[in-house]
Amino acid sequence: MTLALSLAAIRRHPCSVVLSALLLAGFASLLGVLVPLALGVWAAAALIVYEAWYALEPSVLRRVGGYRDPTHDESALLENVLATSQLQPLIAVQPGLAIARGLRCLVVSRDALELFEERSLSGLLVQAVAPVHRADLAGVLLTWLANLPVVGAWYLSRGCGVLGRLLGVVVGESLVLPLVVWRDAFLRWSSRVFGSIIVGLLGAMLLSDGFAAAGLGLLTAWLLVPGIHALLAWESRRVERVADQATIAAGFGAPLLEALELLNVIEPRPGPSRVLGLLCRPGAALTTRTDHIRTLLRRS
Repeated sequence: MTLALSLAAIRRHPCSVVLSALLLAGFASLLGVLVPLALGVWAAAALIVYEAWYALEPSVLRRVGGYRDPTHDESALLENVLATSQLQPLIAVQPGLAIARGLRCLVVSRDALELFEERSLSGLLVQAVAPVHRADLAGVLLTWLANLPVVGAWYLSRGCGVLGRLLGVVVGESLVLPLVVWRDAFLRWSSRVFGSIIVGLLGAMLLSDGFAAAGLGLLTAWLLVPGIHALLAWESRRVERVADQATIAAGFGAPLLEALELLNVIEPRPGPSRVLGLLCRPGAALTTRTDHIRTLLRRS
């Protein structure tokens, strides 16, 4: 299962995985570590994390997320879809409209069960249980595992930004006028300027002292982390389209379209909780997705 999941993750996130492998190989070379060894450790770590995730997911979602098992009526409502997917259902009681799957669990918010009728809910559930979503999550995890050093450097640069903001406050208080006339703008831009100066000086110092990997990581993390995040989001939108097409092929395209049209017209509601948000990958805008599904239904 773990090997198949890894291959599916690479298939759904090929660009992110290749970019991550190149970055890992580059930083390994700067550190003097054999590239095959670094790639092997990455692969082994991914397999271990997948196994741990599969084993611990239900208990973690219950304890950390506060999700509960469905009641008898909720189980009857979900049974038709879950009978074929063999996923363990959990109910999110926090406010918000969300349906997401992990490796073993399908999490459905209580608000979603109350809002959608059984027909439209079936379309959302069939789309959510598509196996490509599991591969999507695995690909995201695989990518970030390879980029843990870059993420660490990014957090360090964020810390430098906090120091830059403190310097901006000190400078503003000494000059007085900027905080009186342009307080928010001055603090925003001064923190960026001072933070960039601190990052540049610290990165240059690390490079000059022979810590090439740390210095280069600090100087480039501000660009790499948002870039990887954007690339993963683009690939997740492609996965969402594949799941939508599979739902249409299964005969649930019209219910899915009804549910999305309802989401387009209802009043905005709170989004999923932080834990559930980790399982809900960013997708296309509702209007764009609705138009695409409507076009596919007309062609079929």
